[in-house]
Amino acid sequence: MDDWRIERLARTHIGGRFDCGQPSLNDFLRTLVSQYEKRNLGRTYVAVRGTDPQVFGYYTIASGAVAFDHLPAEAAKKLPRHPLPVVLVARLAVDRTVQGQRLGEKLMLNALARSLELSDELGIHAVVVDAIDQQAKAFYQKYRFIPLLDSEFHLYLPITTIRTLLKP
Repeated sequence: MDDWRIERLARTHIGGRFDCGQPSLNDFLRTLVSQYEKRNLGRTYVAVRGTDPQVFGYYTIASGAVAFDHLPAEAAKKLPRHPLPVVLVARLAVDRTVQGQRLGEKLMLNALARSLELSDELGIHAVVVDAIDQQAKAFYQKYRFIPLLDSEFHLYLPITTIRTLLKP
């Protein structure tokens, strides 16, 4: 059954039962997300099924910057030596009840497509993530994210690569 819809978080969505296995990601959805939305610190998009308001997955994006010195040498070529504008995928999580059904992939591709759309309106050089653990790092590397020099879990994907990945 692939009737997932990804939409902007609304008050009508139910996230209280959400459990992805990572307490910090569960707590964010249950207790902090509304404050982040109100204060314009991030935008959260949720995966729901049919007319059910239960949240089965989500991601949060925000603007950010990556220090030039953190870029791998190959990525730094022909770029100015100052922080580069990025979209930060701050969180991405899937409820345990639907893990293994490729919902994480659907959420990631939606975040990348949304970032690509944003890049048409303002300067965005890449999408970055801070993988929470080795398993998350491996997930992002499937989409060609590469480690930055400051941390093996701080990963980077140029908009040019996203454009190639999402070509119809």
